[in-house]
Parts: sequence; structure tokens; C-alpha cells
Amino acid sequence: MIASIFLLITIINPRITWMISEGWKFKNAEPSELYLIINRIMAVVIFIVIWVLVPN
Repeated sequence: MIASIFLLITIINPRITWMISEGWKFKNAEPSELYLIINRIMAVVIFIVIWVLVPN
């Protein structure tokens, strides 16, 4: 359940999860658009795997 919440946040706004995971390490840094797109796609795929393919 917690993973699903984190994945939904990543799908909606990947910049927040970048700040949590990597952004705090750098001053005045911004993620690239490619990084944000890839993270959003990966979050959608993992979310689908968790809720559709994994049996309850």
C-alpha cells in the first residue's frame, strides 16, 4: 500500500520524488526532462504490476 502511494506521487509529479531521492544532494539542481519521463513510465509499469499481475 505504501509503495502504491509513492508510485502515485511519482506518476502525478515525478519532480517531488526526485527531490526526495536525489535532489537533496545538490544545490540548485534540476532533473532533466528525460529523467522525469523515464521515472513516470517506470512508476506506471510498476503500479500495473503491483495491482494487476500480483495475485492478492
